[in-house]
Amino acid sequence: MGTLRVDNLQKEDGSAVITDGVIPGSILRNSGVGLIKISTQTASNASSVDFTGLDTVGDSAVYSSFKIIVEDVTSATDNSSMLYGRFGTGSTPTYQTANYGGVFVNAFMSVASLQQVQSGTAAQIQMAATNGSGYFIPGDTFETLSGEINLFSFGDSNHPPQMSWFLSYPVSGVVQSLAHGSASFVESAEIVNGTALRLYASSGNINGKFTLYGVTK
Repeated sequence: MGTLRVDNLQKEDGSAVITDGVIPGSILRNSGVGLIKISTQTASNASSVDFTGLDTVGDSAVYSSFKIIVEDVTSATDNSSMLYGRFGTGSTPTYQTANYGGVFVNAFMSVASLQQVQSGTAAQIQMAATNGSGYFIPGDTFETLSGEINLFSFGDSNHPPQMSWFLSYPVSGVVQSLAHGSASFVESAEIVNGTALRLYASSGNINGKFTLYGVTK
């Protein structure tokens, strides 16, 4: 069986189906395809990993939400880092440093679950690990953090961006950890038009593979 390879494909009326190997958003929006891979970033001792140009509500928006698959994430600083996130707003993202509200549960094997509630003045979104537990995200290539992050209401001028996540990672010795939660800006701040997400470690740089997918409308 042969393989058909084309850079450009048009309908009889001349409208594009594929242009330079890219399927137009207008077709993807109604295709029922589901999950589309957008990009992959491999971080090596990076200060942060940024995802920009996120839009789920605009007239030209192709995706209803986004999903980030994180694999083999470590901190360059062992046994001292937590995983943080910040939303960026505006066409040239400004990463906000206040007004985050959220909750996450970090459960550790043999240790009672630790629930972290963030007040409306939090400077960032705490996603994994806690100071109170004594356990932190991995800092070597044998023990790594993996999981998924889901993003909603980006590019929305009426609502703040929202995020949920589900992450797992081994920590010291035989202890396994699970972190899940959700976050947004607090309502009273009235911060909208989220267009970006930044992930980073609370101490030191970050390593790992981060793949962004879009869920088609």
